[in-house]
Amino acid sequence: MIAAGHRDAAAVHGQVVRQFEADHASPGLARRHIEAILQAWDLADLVDTATLLASELVTNACRVSAGRAAVIATRVMRTDADLIIEVWDADASVPIRQDPALDAEGGRGLLLVSALSDRWAFYRPHTGGKVVWCSLDLPTLPAACSPDAALPRRRASSGTTAPLEVFDDLPLLQRVADGLQALDWDLPPGDLPRP
Repeated sequence: MIAAGHRDAAAVHGQVVRQFEADHASPGLARRHIEAILQAWDLADLVDTATLLASELVTNACRVSAGRAAVIATRVMRTDADLIIEVWDADASVPIRQDPALDAEGGRGLLLVSALSDRWAFYRPHTGGKVVWCSLDLPTLPAACSPDAALPRRRASSGTTAPLEVFDDLPLLQRVADGLQALDWDLPPGDLPRP
């Protein structure tokens, strides 16, 4: 199931679920876990942002789970257009984005999630607790650059082709050659162009 309220028609192309103990080591473990998944999915450009988002969501889940549940769970999904990170914890209370004072030591987790992700929300699964999720839009290739796009093809010529005009004016050809050689900026002056 894709995160509630998210793109309903999106096809899931990969998902990984993992449980973590609800303790201080989990955010670091989740960052390494997310990084490995994104490297395997060729999404290395999203590693920094996605690991920070996962770390914040896992930290919040561990904080609200203290004394309640021994585990939290993460699910990372790749759809046609998004990378979705979900974190489950046993506490069903609504996550609240805070606006902490400048000198406050904490309270910026959901503020960061809101700022860095393209969308975020939460839902309560029928099994209990809550899932806080966020998503990042995947980079899209222009249609002409997609791996499935057909490259343009030249039409085969019928018969033999002959040049339309032959130049035998040597001074003109020398000026053209000098002009073309001047365009090859990595050659020292006077050197012949490389074959």
